[in-house]
Amino acid sequence: MEKDKTLLVKPIVGAVMTILILSYIVSVVLKANFVQIKTESANIMTVSDSISSKGYFIRDEHLISSKDEGYISYVFDDGDKVSKNEAVANVYSNSESATVKQQMNRLQSQIDKLKVLDKTGSAISTTPDELDKTISGDLSKMNQLVDDRDFKSTGNTLDSLLYSLNERQIVTGKTNGFESKINELEAELEELKKTPAASANGKAVRSPSTGYFVCQADGYEDICKTDEINSIMPGDLSSRLEKKKEVSSDIIGKTIEGVYWYVACEVNAEEALKIKTSENLSIELPLVNNELISVELESINQKSMTTDAVVILRGSFMNKEMAQVRYEDISVVVETYTGIYIPKKAVHECNVDFEIKDESGNKKTVTKTVPGVYIKIGNEILVKQIFPVYMGDDFVICKKAPDDDDAVSNDTGPLKPYDNVVVEGANLYDGKIIDRTNQKT
Repeated sequence: MEKDKTLLVKPIVGAVMTILILSYIVSVVLKANFVQIKTESANIMTVSDSISSKGYFIRDEHLISSKDEGYISYVFDDGDKVSKNEAVANVYSNSESATVKQQMNRLQSQIDKLKVLDKTGSAISTTPDELDKTISGDLSKMNQLVDDRDFKSTGNTLDSLLYSLNERQIVTGKTNGFESKINELEAELEELKKTPAASANGKAVRSPSTGYFVCQADGYEDICKTDEINSIMPGDLSSRLEKKKEVSSDIIGKTIEGVYWYVACEVNAEEALKIKTSENLSIELPLVNNELISVELESINQKSMTTDAVVILRGSFMNKEMAQVRYEDISVVVETYTGIYIPKKAVHECNVDFEIKDESGNKKTVTKTVPGVYIKIGNEILVKQIFPVYMGDDFVICKKAPDDDDAVSNDTGPLKPYDNVVVEGANLYDGKIIDRTNQKT
């Protein structure tokens, strides 16, 4: 009797195990078919192929010194153009006169800038986003100056910040003009002019050359001249930087002469070749300018094509930040690409049909495997061909439209801007119908 019960239990256990296994398989299949579909819009974006390095800026610089004892009041801001023998500062016997004269110069500068904004406000083409970058850069620089206790340089940065904030008000329509503010500043200036300190005469300090004025020196002015740029080799920059000089107390500023400045940066052999073959070089310095700064290749200094190199780039853009920059992190942009941005995980090898003509001129359809993406239209998944022009670590930039000589599928056509690209989903195929409850955009 016991033997009969054992024989009965075995098939029951086997049937239960079979049901469990089948249930697991069905759940896996169902899960694969009903995984949530996630999409992203295929947006237009511009990206840069760039090389990161340290850049040392080389200029023709002439130090300005004054042996006169007293208090200095500067006439010009950093980056302003000055002429040879023009007074760039005045030395006063007491601090009150120097302070009042400095305040008067700053007020006049603010008045002049606001008047320019009033006249050109409607013609300003700068966008709020671009101004936000400039404002953010000025705030970061102001924080750095305070951390470094370089309070002497905060005035110029503060003026730039105020100008950008005022410009943003014009661009965003927050104000129609600055007439009332100009009147207020002019009244303040007139009051200062009435003070005894305003009538004091200072001794002028004059510029030794025509160029851009900078109110301070950094000690690197003499370690590399523009006529030495072709002799700088890898390793030279670090040794030259160690030769920084202590700035004498009688140095009150400098002028930057000439139209061009140069930047030297060390790169490896592969990077040097990319720079050499680039047709449109630029550099990125966020704290100097919110746009790319155009440069040209001056020279590539290396022992052979397979060794590290020092690349010398030449530029002419100038503002007060550029006049002050010396040894900074730099991105050398060798190429920019504008196209349709999609995450790399959305790219698949897809089979699409092409219509071709054989040797006899007869049309026929062939299937080829090409890079493509799945897009969602309504509740249907379709394949679209892509034409990559640049591949980053986790993204791809594609042509906005195929060129005339590109082979285009005769099915759904190429990817277009703002298509809903599938970035997550399982068991994808052309023509798949999806449950609307399993969609996420």
